Amino acid sequence: MGPEVPGSQRRGGGPRVRILSFSSCFPSPLDPTAGVFVLRRLKAVATRVPLEVVHPVPWFPGLDRLRYPEAVLPNREQREGVTVHHPRFFYFPRMLKRWDARFYDLGLREWLRDHCRQWKPNLFDAHFSWPDGVAVSYLARRLRIPYTITLRGVIIPRYRLRRFRKRLIDALTHASTVISVDRRMADIALELGVPAERVHVIPNGVDATFFQTLPREQARARLGLSQDARIVVSVGSLEPRKAHESVIEALANLDGPVRLIVIGKEIDDGSRLKMLRQLAADRGIGDRVVFTGRQPPETVSMYLNAADVSVLASLWEGCPNVVIESLACGTPVVATDVGAVRDLVRPGETGEIVPVGDKGALRAALCGVLAREWSREQVRQSVAGRSWDTVAGEVLAVFEKTLGPK
Repeated sequence: MGPEVPGSQRRGGGPRVRILSFSSCFPSPLDPTAGVFVLRRLKAVATRVPLEVVHPVPWFPGLDRLRYPEAVLPNREQREGVTVHHPRFFYFPRMLKRWDARFYDLGLREWLRDHCRQWKPNLFDAHFSWPDGVAVSYLARRLRIPYTITLRGVIIPRYRLRRFRKRLIDALTHASTVISVDRRMADIALELGVPAERVHVIPNGVDATFFQTLPREQARARLGLSQDARIVVSVGSLEPRKAHESVIEALANLDGPVRLIVIGKEIDDGSRLKMLRQLAADRGIGDRVVFTGRQPPETVSMYLNAADVSVLASLWEGCPNVVIESLACGTPVVATDVGAVRDLVRPGETGEIVPVGDKGALRAALCGVLAREWSREQVRQSVAGRSWDTVAGEVLAVFEKTLGPK
């Protein structure tokens, strides 16, 4: 067991907090990188107090297991020492998405009631406002267990939509605590009516086991990359909100040969990958853009160390882990002004921040960053000490306050 947070033990010596965490985005044997930032936080917390995870599995009669392979996940597994449960809930694939939280609630009621009788958690910990936060708000109030919601990026495109807003307000205002991974989403919580004393900003951490500074020459040699090339790395799945096309457009207008390496999984039928490759070819840089697909953390770290600059062109984010990871590797970042970026990147010192969707500004920032020398140690120091263990301590302090004196 790791070090105890003051107050995390009862007077009788037993654990004061027993946490049941919920996350619909979580690593599994089918997608080991999905929601890995959630796992990192929960794993760090679990070294201090009892914690289990609920990663619900969507189910539909006759579900095509080739298209929806998550349907065959085991009922329970161990992931990096953390117990993970996979109860099923009914849902319509690609339809009635506004009802996902209610189906989640209905599907877990009986299983959760039985599990709580056996395991006896005293705090529910929901990650993502939708569908987890809303569903957990129903479940927790029915079982009379306090709950917290951690805001991650999914609230941003939903909180202004009428079909989601009322339910988000209900879930957030009844939560004992709301944790946001950036200040902007904390402001959204306040706008939706959550009292300020119940809102806490706790950014993500970084796993120094993987993300640490290595000599750039060494990283490039391991990856078989040219020592003389200028290299830009963009990490993120190929979904539209990551806006990889903006990076390709910017690259096409840079002076001199610059290589772009895109690291991230394909989505759906691979049409986005085909479109991005075609765009690169149309702009005359098809031979300078490489798509690696999904990569494990140790390989992502190697690419970040090999890069001259890391770029994030997203349309919206929560606390983008790739920014923290790039900085931990000593690599400057050019990122759009989304989520926690302005809390992480110091313009002129550790990278540059550009307006969302401004391709000209993105190009100019990349050009400027590539044209100068950066102190990799200064870049690394900007996130030094932001370990997941530090995050766990901050989270548990909030949870202790949530439960109050015993």
